[in-house]
Amino acid sequence: MISVPRNILSAVLTALFAVVAISGVLMFFKIRLLSMEAMHIWLGLAFVVIALLHLLKNWSAFSNYFKKQSTTASILAIVVVCSLFIATALLDNKEKGVNPKQKIFSTVMISPLTNVALFFNLDAEEIVKNLHQQSQILATTKQSVGEIAKANGKSNDEILQIIFNTPPK
Repeated sequence: MISVPRNILSAVLTALFAVVAISGVLMFFKIRLLSMEAMHIWLGLAFVVIALLHLLKNWSAFSNYFKKQSTTASILAIVVVCSLFIATALLDNKEKGVNPKQKIFSTVMISPLTNVALFFNLDAEEIVKNLHQQSQILATTKQSVGEIAKANGKSNDEILQIIFNTPPK
């Protein structure tokens, strides 16, 4: 096993903590810069790995903390707070609400092509033309994506792929 010096582990852990903490606070306030969420997630995972290595490297010192009642009380308090968040999410009907992506998708599938085109800033006539040119799919602007797929023996995804390959207005 590769042995990493404590000072390096501590420095990397501190730097990762700072990045994850700052990006987490910014995301909490809906301030999103570049690919902050991806950075937060990946460096958060790196933070966990380095933290575990740090814990292993310093196990004897950490084990002394667990002998104290204050440590046990702190851990218990954190478990209670986390449990309250989880229980609230499970019991709150708002958390079980409609999935917006699923709602948009299902609406697109049953709406006439003219509405779909309008929603995505496309030309319905161009979509119909592309469907016919690319895959010999017969459609009208009054049909839904689901109807077009069913009438032509295609999948919804095949129809959507052609729709989204249509140049915008």
